[in-house]
Amino acid sequence: MMSRRSRNRTKELYYVELKVRGEIPLFIRKSVSQKITEGLKWCCEKRGLRIYDYSILPDRIIFVAETAWGSLQEVLNSFQGFSSKAVKKTLQSERQSSQADWMLQLIDKNGSLDQTGERNIWELNPVMDKLIKQEQHDKHAEMISNRMVRQGWVHKPEHYILCSSSPRHPLDGWIVEGIDPWS
Repeated sequence: MMSRRSRNRTKELYYVELKVRGEIPLFIRKSVSQKITEGLKWCCEKRGLRIYDYSILPDRIIFVAETAWGSLQEVLNSFQGFSSKAVKKTLQSERQSSQADWMLQLIDKNGSLDQTGERNIWELNPVMDKLIKQEQHDKHAEMISNRMVRQGWVHKPEHYILCSSSPRHPLDGWIVEGIDPWS
């Protein structure tokens, strides 16, 4: 009998964009962006997420990824559930900050209800574009690296620390580098 992992294995590379509902700039808070990176590391280790390029922007996460086993959608659902709860808990523990309180109010106003009746910080349907050719991967990797440059936050991609282009990015050691994803 085939194991669940081998049966659901996907050898498909995707560009993914997870947007915060209401475009709330949650990830400008260091404590929140740390929770997000912890969640991504957990998904890499425990759920088989393989990230090739990424950038954590103020109100969204963009990345190119595949899974070592299971479906990417299952991994994203797991990440979104975990991270939504973790972000809200982090902001609640920092409620003395007017910024954290303001963000929680916006989440309560804009967040969608999940199956348990909790407010979820994420848009319901993430962008998932299948990448079929190396050129598509290269185009998306360049776009991910240069997003904050185009927005005027930094002068060079390597200066934005929450991006795989930075030598000091927080997912160091978890990014798949130097292999052809289609081999």
